[in-house]
Amino acid sequence: MMVPEQEFTIGPFKTRPKNLTPDDETGIGRYTERQIFNALRYGLRPSETPDVAITSTTPGQGNFPASPKYLAPPMPWMAWRHMPDQDLWAIAAYLKNGLKPVTNKVVDSDRPPDFWASEMTVEKIGPYPAYAHPTANEVVPAADLDKVRRGRFLTIVKDCGGCHGGGPNPAQKGFLAGMTDSTQAFKIGPFTTRPRNLTPDNTTGMGRFTERQIFNSLRYGLRPGETPDVEITSTTPGQGNHPANPRYLAVPMPWPTWRHMPDADLWAIAAYLKNGVKPVVNRVADSDGPPDFWASEYTVAKIGPYPAHPFPTENEKR
Repeated sequence: MMVPEQEFTIGPFKTRPKNLTPDDETGIGRYTERQIFNALRYGLRPSETPDVAITSTTPGQGNFPASPKYLAPPMPWMAWRHMPDQDLWAIAAYLKNGLKPVTNKVVDSDRPPDFWASEMTVEKIGPYPAYAHPTANEVVPAADLDKVRRGRFLTIVKDCGGCHGGGPNPAQKGFLAGMTDSTQAFKIGPFTTRPRNLTPDNTTGMGRFTERQIFNSLRYGLRPGETPDVEITSTTPGQGNHPANPRYLAVPMPWPTWRHMPDADLWAIAAYLKNGVKPVVNRVADSDGPPDFWASEYTVAKIGPYPAHPFPTENEKR
């Protein structure tokens, strides 16, 4: 059963995360892997899309529906579509074959009459494939170009811009420059959290932090402003040189998921944020937060261990 806190409010609409386990009645068990792939690549609702290879990304061209029925905006397919085919097929295979079915009927999400089509234009989410590097918001670094371009790809597919500005479109105005109006803030209980400026501006952005400090924020969730440029030797507060009273990034930042990415990928993101993006001056007010800097939300009981539990857990199957 879903509780109200798990809903997303998009303007006048409430969207509700659906059951992704392969239950035939209440989950995605009745869909094929191709239908799931099409949802991830093209944003097409699997219940309204047949098991066919989509031949275009433009509504009305090829066999792309002229009036597409898209997944609701909280689903980041706009970013995920830039992932390699094999990765999207792997996700579809895991959802169909690697999870145990769970019966949980979720009420349908609210939606506008156009099924979000007005939000899924090239002007708003960018083209597929993405614009070539560099766009007007980016620079070509003097060194480590391959690393920076890998970081760019990861920044797009992980939808950093979905919170920090510009969505998965490096050409969009305000790309990664942080929130510019109150509608971009998040309400977490009594607290308001505000997406920061991720561009390398020295005073209002990430320019004053090293790539190591950015890496530590992605791997360990440690606020770069309170964490020195050192290699962290433990994942447990108080052990090694991990702070005994860590000051974590606010809950909307998905570092508990990102920490499982390979080191090379996290270093690439850090390199892109430091060297591949143009600095933008945009001072964002500090986020609200509890006195423990979210430590009570980042226990092993809540976010799991690092590394993750070996496969399969009790929720999975071989």
